[in-house]
Amino acid sequence: LAKLSGFSPIITTASLKHSEYLESLGATHVVDRNLPSSELTERIGEITSASIEVIYDAVSTAETQKLGYKLLAEGGQLVVVLDPAVHQVKGKGIRSVAGVFTLPHTRDLGVQLYSTLHELLVLGFLKPNRLEILSGGLRGIVKGLERLKADQVSGVKLISRPQETVEISSEDTSLTF
Repeated sequence: LAKLSGFSPIITTASLKHSEYLESLGATHVVDRNLPSSELTERIGEITSASIEVIYDAVSTAETQKLGYKLLAEGGQLVVVLDPAVHQVKGKGIRSVAGVFTLPHTRDLGVQLYSTLHELLVLGFLKPNRLEILSGGLRGIVKGLERLKADQVSGVKLISRPQETVEISSEDTSLTF
């Protein structure tokens, strides 16, 4: 959406093994998410001398929000997907967003987006997330969570299909959390 909206450069932080995929989505630069804040700031300065007016923080931890807010230009906006964790100062904004189009103030945007969604997908302007379907229905969630804890999932969304769950008995311990 950033590219479609005319933003440039589009700098993202991620695991570098996903650079090619992220560039196919419209990123102009991929910076290693594991860099210390000072090196990340330096790297972004090497990429662009332009003021950074918008930062979309899809992670939105306190740490990522603080760094994003620090990088933000006067008059810029930090957009977060979780509750704001930084103190807003005069001249810099912070907005919390969610993909909910049933609220009165988001309904018109939702109607507009969904009316063109099929066309945007067909034309390749929007691309769905890469995903991995977990086998075993609800049982697959346990294994998926274990893989997440072991940092064995990267660049995909894990999907469970509850309807694929075989009968669960009261003696079944594989679903104990």
